[in-house]
Amino acid sequence: MRPVDKGKSPNVYKNWKDARNDLAIRLGWYCSYCEMPVSNMLEVEHIVPRNHGGAPLSWENFLISCKYCNTIKSDNNTSRDGYLWPDRDNTDLAFNYSEKNIIEPEQENGFIEKAANATIKLLGLDRRPGGTNEPTDADTRWILRLQAWLIAKLSLENWKKLPDQNMADQIAKTAFGTGFYSVWKKVFENEPQVIDAFIKVFPNTYNEKDEHLKRKIRPGALI
Repeated sequence: MRPVDKGKSPNVYKNWKDARNDLAIRLGWYCSYCEMPVSNMLEVEHIVPRNHGGAPLSWENFLISCKYCNTIKSDNNTSRDGYLWPDRDNTDLAFNYSEKNIIEPEQENGFIEKAANATIKLLGLDRRPGGTNEPTDADTRWILRLQAWLIAKLSLENWKKLPDQNMADQIAKTAFGTGFYSVWKKVFENEPQVIDAFIKVFPNTYNEKDEHLKRKIRPGALI
């Protein structure tokens, strides 16, 4: 799950739906949770649901979501507590992606592992045919994710043939159009030059580091 920096609110909103384009400009036209590219039906998602006290018009309470993640999440969380959020946490350090199991907790650390599992369950991120959590007929997230895996692996073959900056930039552009940032990052996990290109091309990916080159933990974050 790509960590993002939304920055400060660019507007005052009278209707939360009006924040959609501002969010997409800041974060890209991707679901904040499953990372699927969404060209239409992209929805403003309230991190803390309105009927659990979440601020209906607050930029701080907004992310953008595909219809699948938004519907599955619904109002099943009563707060931010106990979950990992891409606008607060270093979520890319908390989850591991694979073609077979899709998404699992990265760290075998009691509290973080528990929060990662809770986040996966909240959004149904592990839905796949033949898995323990079967997708509905309408839920196509797994299909598009598998397509991204295939394209990313083919791109890795091209990179190995010609590992230069122009190729890295071209692969990053392909990833930008395909979506599923974490899939690309996993496939290219041993290629820092390409990962740097991903970070640059996906809007406002959070990657701030301290003087020891370790990722900074943001206020209130679990990881």
